[in-house]
Amino acid sequence: MSWGLGWKRPSEIFHLTLSYGIDDPPENLARTSTSSRSSSSSSSSSSSSGSISSILSQDQDLGFRIELDWSASDDEDQVALKLQSQLMVALPMPQDTVVVELRPRDDDESVVDLGMKVVKRREPLRAVTMAKAVASGQQSDGTGILIRLLRSDLPSSMPPNVGDAVAGSGHHWTSLAALSLCGCGLSVLPVELTQLPHLEKLYLDNNRLTVLPPELGELRSLKVLRIDNNMLVSVPAELRQCMQLVELSLEHNKLVRPLLDFRAMAELRVLRLFGNPLEFLPEILPLHKLRHLSLANIRIVADENLRSVNVQIEMENSSYFGASRHKLSAVFSLIFRFSSCHHPLLASALGKIMQDQGNRVFVGKDENAVRQLISMISSDNCHVVEQACSALSSLASDDSVALHLMKADIMQPIGTVLKSAGLEEVISVLQVVVQLAFTSDTVAEKMLTKDILKSLKNLCAHKDPEVQRLALLAVGNLAFSLENRRILVSSESLRELLLRLAVATEPRVYKAAARALAILGENENLRRAIKGRQVGKQGLRILSMDGGGMKGLATVQMLKEIEKGTGKRIHELFDLICGTSTGGMLAVALGIKLMTLEECEDIYKNLGKLVFADPVPKDNEAATWREKLDQLYKSSSQSFRVVVHGSKHSAEQFERLLKEMCADEDGDLMIDSAVKNVPKVFVVSTLVSMMPAQPFVFRNYQYPAGTPEVALVATSDGSGINVLASPIGEQVGYKRSAFIGSCKHQVWKAIRASSAAPYYLDDFSDDVNRWQDGAIVANNPTIFAIREAQLLWPDTKIDCLVSVGCGSVRTRVRKGGWRYLDTGQVLIESSCSVDRVEEALSTLLPMLPEIQYFRFNPVDERCDMELDETDPTIWLKLESAIEEYIQKNHHAFENVCDRLLLPFQHEEKWSENLRSKLPKTKESLEGADGPTLGWRRNVLLVEASHNPDSGRVIHHARELESFCARNGIRLSLMQGLSGIVKTVPSTTFPTPFQSPLFTGSFPSSPRMFSPDLGQRIGRIDLVPPLSLDGQLGKTIASPPMSPRGLRQLSFPVKSLHEKLQNSPQVGVIHLALQNDSDGLIVSWHNDVFVVAEPGELAEKFLQNVKFSLLSTMRSHRRRGASLLANISTISDLVAFKPYFQIGGIVHRYLGRQTLVMEDDQEIASYMFRRTVPSMHLSPEDVRWMVGAWRDRIIICTGTYGPTHALIKAFLDSGAKAIVCSSSEPPESLSTTVDGYIELNVMENGKFEIGEDEADDENIPASPVSDWEDSDAERNVDHTFSFWDDDEEELSHFVCQLYDSLFREGASINVALQHALASYRRMRYVCHLPGVQ
Repeated sequence: MSWGLGWKRPSEIFHLTLSYGIDDPPENLARTSTSSRSSSSSSSSSSSSGSISSILSQDQDLGFRIELDWSASDDEDQVALKLQSQLMVALPMPQDTVVVELRPRDDDESVVDLGMKVVKRREPLRAVTMAKAVASGQQSDGTGILIRLLRSDLPSSMPPNVGDAVAGSGHHWTSLAALSLCGCGLSVLPVELTQLPHLEKLYLDNNRLTVLPPELGELRSLKVLRIDNNMLVSVPAELRQCMQLVELSLEHNKLVRPLLDFRAMAELRVLRLFGNPLEFLPEILPLHKLRHLSLANIRIVADENLRSVNVQIEMENSSYFGASRHKLSAVFSLIFRFSSCHHPLLASALGKIMQDQGNRVFVGKDENAVRQLISMISSDNCHVVEQACSALSSLASDDSVALHLMKADIMQPIGTVLKSAGLEEVISVLQVVVQLAFTSDTVAEKMLTKDILKSLKNLCAHKDPEVQRLALLAVGNLAFSLENRRILVSSESLRELLLRLAVATEPRVYKAAARALAILGENENLRRAIKGRQVGKQGLRILSMDGGGMKGLATVQMLKEIEKGTGKRIHELFDLICGTSTGGMLAVALGIKLMTLEECEDIYKNLGKLVFADPVPKDNEAATWREKLDQLYKSSSQSFRVVVHGSKHSAEQFERLLKEMCADEDGDLMIDSAVKNVPKVFVVSTLVSMMPAQPFVFRNYQYPAGTPEVALVATSDGSGINVLASPIGEQVGYKRSAFIGSCKHQVWKAIRASSAAPYYLDDFSDDVNRWQDGAIVANNPTIFAIREAQLLWPDTKIDCLVSVGCGSVRTRVRKGGWRYLDTGQVLIESSCSVDRVEEALSTLLPMLPEIQYFRFNPVDERCDMELDETDPTIWLKLESAIEEYIQKNHHAFENVCDRLLLPFQHEEKWSENLRSKLPKTKESLEGADGPTLGWRRNVLLVEASHNPDSGRVIHHARELESFCARNGIRLSLMQGLSGIVKTVPSTTFPTPFQSPLFTGSFPSSPRMFSPDLGQRIGRIDLVPPLSLDGQLGKTIASPPMSPRGLRQLSFPVKSLHEKLQNSPQVGVIHLALQNDSDGLIVSWHNDVFVVAEPGELAEKFLQNVKFSLLSTMRSHRRRGASLLANISTISDLVAFKPYFQIGGIVHRYLGRQTLVMEDDQEIASYMFRRTVPSMHLSPEDVRWMVGAWRDRIIICTGTYGPTHALIKAFLDSGAKAIVCSSSEPPESLSTTVDGYIELNVMENGKFEIGEDEADDENIPASPVSDWEDSDAERNVDHTFSFWDDDEEELSHFVCQLYDSLFREGASINVALQHALASYRRMRYVCHLPGVQ
């Protein structure tokens, strides 16, 4: 063998396939060529280099295929001629073909002519595939021979009229539709290939192309272009002329900044850019039909309607996809750089990608990505908005990411969309709002603004039920925040809207509305809406169950005895059910899931089989669970021991069992069960992520608004660890705040957290907080039950308290000698003991004989059972011990059953009361039982500062104080609701008072802020000339605003609110305050007022005084009218009564100045000291005083009764009843007497008193000229003393009312009727709450 033969390289064999009548995909063509030539290629390589072969395959249905092979070592011209001749020979002869033509007749379109003819035709050439059979290092690509074949003029397979041959191509190749040159080693694409007029598919994969010719744009019929695995660095701009493109694949090239213009490619459906080092993504928004996209390391495939999207992420070991970077960093840098993410396909992919927790965290840290996602909310494409909202909802589920969304101002586009008319967009955005509001209190508080609340209220009234449901869910989730809840409950319109929707016909709407009421703490309104059971008149019935693991079987057995004795289910017998650990599981099963006791027993059996059956082996196991728990605390390496040994049982099985038990299609949160007419239920756990560990109450109810709570608030350093917020209204020496807790956790999580017994099960964590078994702090939760009852029903007594244990063992001597380390075990035993609570209750409850307390807890050695005991024989021993206990204590069980059945004695009457749902008025309630005093029996007497009635000889408030003192009623007096409001200093100051005579115009009087803005333009009580209270400067003219733009209470109202919040024993609020049309007057202001006589204004002033005096008389009206008829001048008036009232404004006569004019006419100027309302308690203030009026009786003894708006505000805020005068307060003076606008003109300076400055001693002495109120009162004519008779009658009436209410125990309705019967001239009514 020669050296030449030894180094001879194998020749490259090219394989050419021509398909006639068929247009196979290139994959099929490639597979066909590879399989058909796999054997022949190897033999050809070893044979002569000039061998040429051809194969003709015939398919009657699909046409025929011609396959040609040649070697690259031959001369191209000779090979081309040989291939051309072989092709000529291989082509079959044309076949006769029948052509049918249907054509409508010209004269009659209803007639169709049928034409048939026979023509000679051969199937046209449709596809050409060329590939190398063997790869080598040679540079030949075979295109030279292909070009020569294209130029050859073979017999055309098409009729002459189908298409003409283009320059350089014969008629035979004109019909070519698909061309595949994959793996041919092309470095340049021949221009001749771009001259095929009907080419639709061009495949150039696996070549060495670096550029494409601009002539590529001439392929106007091109639909598929694949150039994968090449070396392209650019794409010709002329490609935009290929407007018919459906698929463009450029994967695995070197494209950095491809200039792809897709504006004309409306048909493009597939775009592949995978594996290119792109710096930016071409603008793809014009590609409306795009359904397949690959770029960087991600592939996205969607169906036609974008409902099903598949996202595949691939990782490559290259410098471009570094291991230190996130797997989606390259993709996100492309799609979020500009507005490409607004494309529907990318939006769908983002919605899918955001479902992964790791991806959410990564995107949340990318500020640009967050902002782009938020901008997608404002897209005009409904699908983009929907997918963006889906992605944002997923992002919002993470606390830290939700805060980033708020910092990126997500609420601005959300607010815009919520005001739009697009139904689908609104629904999508509402889903984001619902999730954001639920994530954390901090986020919810940032979300709640006036605009958002207004939009949500409008959407709650939307015509679409789904919009209503989502808006109501959003309102409810916003109310989980304590701060938000205080704001929302003060909204009258929101409250009325929720009450109306809670009785709607659409189930999903009324359930969502009821849920919102539950979260707002509107428990009584919720009960009425869902027609729930009312707390019996005897009082509350409470069930408390201890913890004890599998010993809960004992609790079940004793509860069965109670059900047997009453014939009622447990949830029907109790208003409040609670438990710890296993007791908590029973509380949920019985109170929320409404399971039977047999079902509960099955749960324990399953718990023993699935969770406790096969414990993880441990070494050095102790005898009891308390000793095992103690082991964790004896060593300083507690964490190390937990890591090494783990827990005894896997929590996964336990959690799966809980999820199955707690699954609910209507919602799996604790609060979601509140709308189902079930008892109040709570479960106690131990929050061990705080130091020291704190009790944590998982509850299915919300505290009523205004209840002092301790909230968990995120730290400002972003560490994610929660700290305790100070309770609202916290007072030294009196702890009133609720325990830390929540109603927004899932039900199964509550049980899991309460049952996380150390050593047995792992702690339960939600990534922020960590819980352990509630037995650590409250193994007997009875004390917690009493506290929760006080917070839920502060004025309702407890009638029956039932506490059920799991069984205990007798006290015995501790074995072994004492060790220092035994201290830990003692501490654990002490904290988990149920006896300390029992001892405390047994000591204190006898002081409250109205509470019937029952404790059932067997003490037996057979109760000494492990928490995770699964031995049926030991279960049987426990059951026998419980059975013996029940037999021995059957009288106690009979007593508790009798007590629990008391509310059902009058079930028929109770049902009637429950069914009466119409608003109750004084007519419908007359003679009916109304609310009575509960446990809270203290009285708070409220009087205003600078009260004009304080100087009276007889005052009903003083008589009430004496009555309460005589009868042992505890009364607190809050007198002078003022305090000094800090004012804004003015630039000018009024001259201090020196004389009752003044010259010139008067400076404005300083005024404190009042909800009515203090300045009643157009009324006689305009801001007067001079203040007599010594307050300088002007106050602000608008209410102070908090940073969130929310209303803040004025100082007197705030003082009253704090007083009520810190007086939990106050049951009656007596408001000895006057009323006007603006509200209850809590503060008065003194100033000076001057009237000149004679004159028209003086006449009208006199008429108004007479009208006001007559309207306030309760008796002697005829006599008073005759006396007033004799008064014709102001001089007569001040001589007759120097103290009178006009529309709530008190006037006291001070003095008179007489001026003699040039025509000898005398003008008398009468000066009065006016006591003008300065601050009011308005309906808005009442609503913002959250929790202050709840379950309290309000008695108003002003001359006029409160306005209807004020009464409604009291009742909406939870007041039991309102007793007040039936006289309505007068409207503004300008509406009662004409002419006061002109009087206002006089006060503004058109009338001047004069220039003389007189001294005090020169003031006329007639009739009265002293400034002191007492002197004015002393000079009152006793002939007019019947005005004081009314005050005396009011005093007796009030004392009679209190006597019936406190001493006789009558309801407020009955007490008022008794008092009115004794004093018939009193016109008082009682307003009671009714179902709205």
